[in-house]
Amino acid sequence: METRLKVAERIAQEASLLALDYFRQLSELEVCEKRPQDVFSEADREVENLIRQRLGDHFPQDPVIGEEYGGELSASYWSVDPIDGTSNFLRGSSLWGISVGYVQDGEPVMGVIVHPVLNLMLSGGKERGVYLNGEPFERPVIAGGLKTVAIGDSPSWDFTHQLCIEKAYRDDGWNVVRYRCATVGLTFSVLGYVDGYQECFSSMWDVSAGYALCKAAGLDAHLAGTQEKSSTHVSVGTPEMNRLSARFIPYPRFTPA
Repeated sequence: METRLKVAERIAQEASLLALDYFRQLSELEVCEKRPQDVFSEADREVENLIRQRLGDHFPQDPVIGEEYGGELSASYWSVDPIDGTSNFLRGSSLWGISVGYVQDGEPVMGVIVHPVLNLMLSGGKERGVYLNGEPFERPVIAGGLKTVAIGDSPSWDFTHQLCIEKAYRDDGWNVVRYRCATVGLTFSVLGYVDGYQECFSSMWDVSAGYALCKAAGLDAHLAGTQEKSSTHVSVGTPEMNRLSARFIPYPRFTPA
């Protein structure tokens, strides 16, 4: 697994350079729509192609499942989101990232996330801790009273349910933020910028790397639903946040707490 982590770091860094090249010439990208509020471009597909090719070079027997080209579920696999936060990316926002996770028996155990514009790379996982830009990192202790939760925004997630969750947090004294990018919400949870992140009806490629990193950082981390597309529910955060968020996870958890 240590070898997988080091290779994944190098691949994600190479992919970030390619993504940045596209980011610098946004006006030339053709945007396609999968469904309302769910778009992709040539950048998404070419970055995923690069990641798949490099993983295949190093680990030819390992299955890969990615947002743009799919794949078949198996006991262990790589889970890839080439550009998470595509709508942010295409609008010129810095809030997007590249996510490469490794899943064993339904549980993400390792992840690498790169936010190229923010110059951030998080890596690590189970029994390995977290590294920030290659250096060991410990999540800081946050002063009490600064309760902030990030909430996702999947097109498959009923908006009424989202509003009910947001209201419950606000009624309990929490600030609620939305980044329109699961990878950003999960990264900011690891860094201590927010207390945690919650999203229903996401996909494993959106959350696998971030889930593994949040758990390695000492946060409570839970998944529910299934590993199929738009069927994964994630909740990561401090114990205080998770006591509230557990009320809103709609299906039984399928990974260890």
